[in-house]
Amino acid sequence: MSTIEFFPEEGMYHFDGHRDCDVSFSPAETRKHQGICPRCKKPLTIGVLNRVDNLSDRASSEVNQNDFIPYQSLIPLQEIIAESFNVGKSSKKVQAEYFNLTSLGKNEFNVLINLGIEELKRITQPKIAEAIKRVREGKVDLIPGFDGRYGQIKIFSEKEKVADFQDKLF
Repeated sequence: MSTIEFFPEEGMYHFDGHRDCDVSFSPAETRKHQGICPRCKKPLTIGVLNRVDNLSDRASSEVNQNDFIPYQSLIPLQEIIAESFNVGKSSKKVQAEYFNLTSLGKNEFNVLINLGIEELKRITQPKIAEAIKRVREGKVDLIPGFDGRYGQIKIFSEKEKVADFQDKLF
């Protein structure tokens, strides 16, 4: 048994920061700066992770993971497809592939969690199957949100996106 959730880093107030100065800090970095923005010298907006850190009674390295119900962080299928195609999630191309995948794969959760990678490769493009695999394994780049700015999750690096674009040109 496990729970399914979105990546908490996507939240607008996960990290501490100051949006006007484009400053984003983990709780440890905030302590180093004594809660003050190094650019404008005003107080940082404190995020959720800092509050959790303040309320905790032990370091995360001391927590026994067997004491908790396991969880899995997912990204909605339309967002995965959109990043794979490098287009917006409301594009016709994304919508067509989403309906194709959810039809052949029975439903979105089945596609995201249960289908094997080889089966995914049979019903969708290899890049989408790879993206789903990376999400399952947590091999994504997380840019936490702060001070009212949503966090971002990147499945493919900029280098991979450039290589794909160049492959399409030649």
